[in-house]
Amino acid sequence: MTNETPETPEPAPPTVPEPANEATAGQHGFDGTFSSDDAASPDAAPEFAPVAEPAPELGVDPAAEPVVAPIEDAFVAPASDAPAHPQTALGGHELPGAPTLQSAPTYQAATGYDPNATQGYPVGGYPPGAYSAAPAAPKKPMSKGLLFGIIGGAAVLVLLIAAAVIVPNLLRGAAPTASDAVEKYLTALSEGDAEAAITFVETYADDSLLTDEVLGASLELAPITDIVVEESEDASEYEATVSASFAVGGETVERDFTAYNSSEDGWLISDGLVMATLSNFDGLGLTVNGVEPADSSTSLFPGAYQLALGYEQFALDSDTDTFTLSTDADSELFWDIYPVLTDDGAATFRSLVRTAIEECVAMKTLTTPCGMDITDIDLSGYTPVDGSVTRTITGDGQATLDSMLPEVDYSTPTLVSTYDTPDVDMTLQGTKDGTTSEFEVLFGGYMDTPSVDFAQETPTVTWD
Repeated sequence: MTNETPETPEPAPPTVPEPANEATAGQHGFDGTFSSDDAASPDAAPEFAPVAEPAPELGVDPAAEPVVAPIEDAFVAPASDAPAHPQTALGGHELPGAPTLQSAPTYQAATGYDPNATQGYPVGGYPPGAYSAAPAAPKKPMSKGLLFGIIGGAAVLVLLIAAAVIVPNLLRGAAPTASDAVEKYLTALSEGDAEAAITFVETYADDSLLTDEVLGASLELAPITDIVVEESEDASEYEATVSASFAVGGETVERDFTAYNSSEDGWLISDGLVMATLSNFDGLGLTVNGVEPADSSTSLFPGAYQLALGYEQFALDSDTDTFTLSTDADSELFWDIYPVLTDDGAATFRSLVRTAIEECVAMKTLTTPCGMDITDIDLSGYTPVDGSVTRTITGDGQATLDSMLPEVDYSTPTLVSTYDTPDVDMTLQGTKDGTTSEFEVLFGGYMDTPSVDFAQETPTVTWD
């Protein structure tokens, strides 16, 4: 079959095609005639995307000719390019006042769908099921009571945190520099304010003597005056050495203090206290400025301290019982000071020992509580007779009893003994074959060491 070309009609008056249809006609128009070859041609016109009639409420005339566009030319509005005031594109025109629609994917022909492409709607209408987004349900307003409770709780928390920081700082006062800390520390000492002074120093031992009572007694013995603190020149953000001078009882002390910056407590003086070891006086009821320390290694503020022992029979082996301490080096002298018996204590000791020796010497037995045991003595075949022993203190022995030197046992300071024992002459009888003979003891039968423990309620002599 062949097609005959129709005669050319008379030209019609020119018309202006609608913009959207012009593009369509230029690409997919036909002259109104076709043949069976045309229907089978692979170049036949593609299928057209279904076009929904615009909803009447959008202001479009339902009777108008629908706009047809191939799928590949369908208008797609990317979500990222949505206008600030949403309008609907229809046939290449923007319609003012169009409602906002939820995004929904555009379904195309199976051979042309690109799952990675930005999805949209075909020109000419909205896909079924696309509706305006429902407004979110309004949130229930917070009650005033709950709101005030939250605000109040937060305020209390802030106040508690502030109190934890401010209260100690109010007590110790602001110390923005290491020199300020040293000056405030020495000032607190001079005023007898142990509670404030201790906030400026690092404690590292027994602090039972860091009290107003002990510090007050120190100031009565030797007031702290003439405080001069220099500004540290080598201060860093974290550590500083501060030179200072002050007088303790009129005696000027010049020394350096080492301070470090604590994130919690500000500037603290690491060597502001004096470390004292008082173990030489354990068991003797030692007091420092009238207060007994809880431990033999204890901390003290710089100042003056009077030591006293709890037993009247003992004293310090020192020219004085009052000591001025400003550094750890000053407290080293306590290593060389020991307790000794007082004159009255020594006299009591000699009296107790003399009495015990005289009682022991008067015994006639082969053995005694004070020693002088002669049970195993060799009498050349004679047998010692118990009850026949005679012991006599010599003249030199009497002098020894009068001058016995008491020795304090430093492991148990209340225990006093002596190595001075009197000479004693001894005789005894021995029997052999019914015969009795007198013997003089030349070797053996030595006296034990006498001791007195003054910690006992009634001190008595024991023998070792």
